[in-house]
Amino acid sequence: MSYNFDRTALLYVGVPFFVSVALLYIVKKPEKPSLNRYYGHLVLWSLIVMLGTSVVLFEGFVCVIMFMPIYFGILFLMYLFQLLSCYLKSRNKGSYYAHILPVVIFLSAFEGVVPSTSFEREYSITKNIVISATPEEIKNKLIEPMHLNIERNWLLSLFPMPNNIDAGTLSAGDVHNIDFTYHRWFVTNTHKGHMKLELTQVEDDYIRTTFLEDTSYISNYLKLKGTEIRFIRVDNENTKVMLTIYYHRFLDPAWYFGPIQEYAIGQTADMLLSELFIPETT
Repeated sequence: MSYNFDRTALLYVGVPFFVSVALLYIVKKPEKPSLNRYYGHLVLWSLIVMLGTSVVLFEGFVCVIMFMPIYFGILFLMYLFQLLSCYLKSRNKGSYYAHILPVVIFLSAFEGVVPSTSFEREYSITKNIVISATPEEIKNKLIEPMHLNIERNWLLSLFPMPNNIDAGTLSAGDVHNIDFTYHRWFVTNTHKGHMKLELTQVEDDYIRTTFLEDTSYISNYLKLKGTEIRFIRVDNENTKVMLTIYYHRFLDPAWYFGPIQEYAIGQTADMLLSELFIPETT
């Protein structure tokens, strides 16, 4: 754990791989494997294993939900490997071709274990919105308290919202504090954390922020580095607001967590633009 193996594919690919291999040997096979009862038994036992280890490790429900698709996906691929092997043997054909799949899965489990097996980790997401306001009016809106009381995307709703936002002025060097409280088991196993966001650069048409500290639950998955907000005049009454969020991906494999985190950060940017810049209607 001191080497952060819990962030590598060794956990998210390797563990499902070995669990699936063990179950394929332990669970009694029918004479004619099919995608019904036998696979159902494998899914049931794999669910028991996953939930049991999650309880022992005090994992939260968010971690379990994030882990389930790749966990059952690899189990399904290994089950297909077994079906293919049985089919080739029944046709008196060499089944060694079927072993390519588990070999590929096994090798992919070492992504992120050493730097040479890692892929790109630096990301940025940019979203924009055009509103009927001048840059000056928009900056005045930013000074107002942020409530974040809009309806959230399904993925974002799994994560806790800030329970307190301590924001000062909109001046360069100002530090905003954001507090989070997350109940890993819905009502207990509580985790508290906070973010410190510095207004690094503030100009008439540009604001840059830097995350100085992040101990929130989100920091288990990625490192938020900072944001940029640009105000581009479209005409005398309308302004285009461009929000860019920079972050560093911790978790592997990249083919799984990369798209999920890009989607989540993109939805976060849309939510912030809607909350901060769209005028409230009565």
